[in-house]
Amino acid sequence: ICMGNNQAGEENRTGIPKDDTAVGGSKVDRSKIMLVFDYDGTIQETMKIYAPAVLDMAKRLRNIYGYRVENPGYARMESWLGLRNEEMWEDFAPALSADARAAAAARVAAYMRALVREGVDPWYSGTREILDKLKAEGYRMMILSNSDHEYADFNRDSFETDKWFERYVDCESWDWQSKADVLSSIIADNPEMTYVMIGDRFNDREAAVKNHILFIACDYGYARAGELDEADARAHSIEELPEIIARLTDY
Repeated sequence: ICMGNNQAGEENRTGIPKDDTAVGGSKVDRSKIMLVFDYDGTIQETMKIYAPAVLDMAKRLRNIYGYRVENPGYARMESWLGLRNEEMWEDFAPALSADARAAAAARVAAYMRALVREGVDPWYSGTREILDKLKAEGYRMMILSNSDHEYADFNRDSFETDKWFERYVDCESWDWQSKADVLSSIIADNPEMTYVMIGDRFNDREAAVKNHILFIACDYGYARAGELDEADARAHSIEELPEIIARLTDY
């Protein structure tokens, strides 16, 4: 697997420059490693706020608008996380007009924001401590989310993601290009970095495979069976990430 195009310093077989004085005694310069995190299902246990919002919308569609729709099961709702809004609504309520879908999606998003403002913390337990650890160890980090800009901005402000992440990239701001294409542009702008994709859905795997970078599959997220094949490593909880990242990138 190609690990980047680093030029400076002594290199090992991964292409990562060695730096015996790096943070934490690592054999590589971790400041040259960019950890690219997905958001929903990787950092955030989004079903805590997404499921009640979708079920509220289903009830409104039936009772207010007379639209015949059943409450989706949790597995079905989980499959929508990581998709664009249009893909979710095409599966959930395909007969809704484009304007009605947009209004329904806006209400779902507003319901989720209201839950957060009321004190619901959807981040996985221990996430902040793990991010603190990774930052202290010298890694650089960013978020790449297949979300709209409003959702990304809300999360950035509400959870103060700038404490850990240099960038919070949403695909809407890139004209809804795929994660793979967005990441390709990011890598092209800074090719000397080594990139590691960390996520729980097929589009995270595709972003890694198409850009020839390492992929850590988050099995604690919302993927279906077989969706994360081709992963270089698998994390069963977010607490496992520091050890996995070090094992894959430290030589």
